[in-house]
Amino acid sequence: MMSAKETALHAASEAAFGSCARGDTDGLSDRDFLIVDDDLEVLRARAAALKADGLSVASYTFRKLENLAGRGALFIQHLRLEASISADRDGRLAALLATFCPKDGYEPELKDNARLASLIATVPAGSLFELWAADVLYVTVRNFGVLWLAGRGKYVFAYDRILEALYEEGMLDARGVADLRQLRFLKSLYRGDHTGTIGVVRQKVRAALAGLPRDHFPANLRIVSAEEVLAAPAPPVGAPSYIILRDLEKRMLAARFLLGGTFDDPALAALNGWVRDPRVYANLSARRAPALRDKLTALTECRCQVLVG
Repeated sequence: MMSAKETALHAASEAAFGSCARGDTDGLSDRDFLIVDDDLEVLRARAAALKADGLSVASYTFRKLENLAGRGALFIQHLRLEASISADRDGRLAALLATFCPKDGYEPELKDNARLASLIATVPAGSLFELWAADVLYVTVRNFGVLWLAGRGKYVFAYDRILEALYEEGMLDARGVADLRQLRFLKSLYRGDHTGTIGVVRQKVRAALAGLPRDHFPANLRIVSAEEVLAAPAPPVGAPSYIILRDLEKRMLAARFLLGGTFDDPALAALNGWVRDPRVYANLSARRAPALRDKLTALTECRCQVLVG
């Protein structure tokens, strides 16, 4: 006889959100889907099934989602305003969303987002690095818009609508909006493991940066060597996990360039695969980052010694 876990077809609570729920999907849209359950095995099995159908899955335990709500995370407000709930055993998800209240302001989160954006101030030459910078800039522009507008009582989550709202607030001009809109396409190239033309993507990223507020984004993108990326100081202890992990990704790309694109070490090979699934960043413990950074540095140092020898 199969157990209840083996026969379960759904998580306790499930909902579509993002463009699928809003009804404004296009060729670049992810199919965002939320699953919530107390049982990690159920979450793993359900997430695998949904990903096989092409969905981008946000997987949470109720405890983790409740912790986010307690911190005033705007992801909960996003769900509250736009999620389309398809399953909700005992009504736990609906009750959580109904009682959520955003914070009055998000200054700490804006400062963290500025630290994340600072990662693209220096990148090695090459289309992959430039597309990585475009991806990070897209994420930080979207984050900035959501957080800054929320501090003014406006809750907007669609990227194009965020740009329009920032324009209405006088934070962007028309040229800036046009340049920033291109980041969404460049982000899709990066996450789809495609390539761009060296220098062209860099110019688009620089144009996008030119229209953004200097106290929240770097003024420019400077080209450095892959060795310089690996030698740069790591994010400080206590930095948000997402910053640590995107910094680690930048170092991984530099190491791949120096080593010819492959890793024999299983942990580094796994890191190489995480780039294809941005959701992993939210679930990967930053405690693993220091050891992975050390491995990347050691491997590239050995490679350089062999080449010099």
